[in-house]
Amino acid sequence: MDETDQSIFSSLHCILSPISKATGSATFTLNDSLCTCLLNGPSELRQQQDSMNRLQVDITFQARPGTSNTNSTATKDKLIEQWLETLVHSSVLTEHYPRSQINIVMYEEQNLSGEATILACLCNTLCLTMLDANLPMKHAFAAVPIVQHPTKGLLSLPKTKDELASSAYFVFVFEITSHEILAMHASGPFDMKIMEQAISIAKPIAGQIFQFYRQELEKRLS
Repeated sequence: MDETDQSIFSSLHCILSPISKATGSATFTLNDSLCTCLLNGPSELRQQQDSMNRLQVDITFQARPGTSNTNSTATKDKLIEQWLETLVHSSVLTEHYPRSQINIVMYEEQNLSGEATILACLCNTLCLTMLDANLPMKHAFAAVPIVQHPTKGLLSLPKTKDELASSAYFVFVFEITSHEILAMHASGPFDMKIMEQAISIAKPIAGQIFQFYRQELEKRLS
């Protein structure tokens, strides 16, 4: 492991199965953001719910205590839930669970950084929880935040002060098999050249996050 790898791994921390009564759970830290996720299911849908022969995913996102509850934040929370639900549907082998339901609760425990880091933290916490629950998956996924700093340029896994000073950000979600992009979110002014540069920076970082996943899962099994 070179110095770059060590720097990446020092930004990450996780605990698998912190909530013993859940089917799967994980707590994940990315720099100054901390999230917890619990998953229950799959369970069979009740008869009155059984309108579709597919897996139903119910995700609830709970912002950290003290966050103002306005129409704007409620809308943003809903968009986060929809984004995470899309990731579940794109990564789980849903045909294994016809007429079934998965219930997921995401908790934002701490966020001293900006939107990029907390979004990536939520995505990675979700993936670790799905792995902890032993769900049959097409592929694992990892999210990488990249910010555009006014003097330092593009930065991956940014420190809080750098993220808060940035003018734009990207969050790329990669799948583990071929490191293709499953999803992305961007905010702020940027052009296609900047985005392509951000992708090229983020892709090897995703590989290191997948390596982190493997190490944590091996610890659980040892």
